[in-house]
Amino acid sequence: MIINTNVSALFAENALNNTTNSLTNLEQQMSTGYQINSPGNNPAGLAISTLMSGELGGINAAIGNANQALNLLDTANGGIQNDVQIVTQIQQLATQASNSTETTQDQQDLQSQINSLLSQLDSNAQSVNYNNQTLLNGSYGATISSSTSTVTGAATVSLGADSGNAATAQYSVSINYNSTTALATISLNDGSQALGTITLSNIASTATTATAQFVAGTKYDSGPASFVVNFNPETIAGTTATSVSLTFSVAAAANALTFQVGPSNKAANQVQTQLGSFTSLSLGLSSINVVGTANAQNAITQSNNALSMLTNAQGQIGAQQDQLNYTIQNLNTENTNLQAAKSTIMDANMSQVMSNFSREQILQQTGLQALSSANSLPGLVLKLLG
Repeated sequence: MIINTNVSALFAENALNNTTNSLTNLEQQMSTGYQINSPGNNPAGLAISTLMSGELGGINAAIGNANQALNLLDTANGGIQNDVQIVTQIQQLATQASNSTETTQDQQDLQSQINSLLSQLDSNAQSVNYNNQTLLNGSYGATISSSTSTVTGAATVSLGADSGNAATAQYSVSINYNSTTALATISLNDGSQALGTITLSNIASTATTATAQFVAGTKYDSGPASFVVNFNPETIAGTTATSVSLTFSVAAAANALTFQVGPSNKAANQVQTQLGSFTSLSLGLSSINVVGTANAQNAITQSNNALSMLTNAQGQIGAQQDQLNYTIQNLNTENTNLQAAKSTIMDANMSQVMSNFSREQILQQTGLQALSSANSLPGLVLKLLG
């Protein structure tokens, strides 16, 4: 029997300290609901869960981005739908003007109304915006990077309102001819392969403006491209013929809209879209004329072609909206699964925590009793002295 070193008390004290530490950890788990409250609890688990938290934040931000992208496309589509209504009204007015019952004065009145509608088209192209970004003026559409002509006044080339499809080689072209030189033939080249030669009846030398409208164009691999060509017949007359050669190169918009729809810097996490230009020129309507039955009948064709461009643009936007909706669904699924995985690492099993807490409380009480008993052992030596 010894009194300098109470080994029994040391063992009891050590066990009691361990029990107290366990109780402290369990109390933290009960108060926070997490099984990892400091790096010491589970260093690897904490590192993994921290990375998961960052990814979850990115996913939530990406869901917000995708929803904002849908709102932007809805805004663009709303503007295009407004254009559809305007062009439909122009078509109706052209149909009315085509009837022989209309006098020249009636046709001139209808032309004035059409001119106002064309001004509204151009105004819409500049005014439809989302978060101070103008959407329909061509800023986010494919662009003409170069344009040359052998005849001054024939080089104004504009991609149609469906030019957002230029990346897939589907687009229309409008050419504004503003010259007193007679025109018989237009040869087009996109900078790499000729799009074909279109032969027209002569345009009179007295003409000041004419618009050639190429609808549903397809940049081809071999053979001629398929275009619907339309000229205002009022400008077609005379016998003098001049060949005009136009060269243009279609390039993607420098400011194409990019939607970040994922938590990482990867192409799969980004969606790009382009919107066309929706002006009267790009729709092939800048020189539309309904004064004269033949002109009015031609205006019907121009209006139908413009409607075709607008519906093509709406179809492109609809496809992008579908893509974004599926992206949001995938992100929501990924968010749910990732949170479940993080929960497995971080969240405490409260029933197990309570069971362990009750056990440690009992051990703490028995440890205190054991330590008290161990501390009383050296006192037995006094009996030997007595």
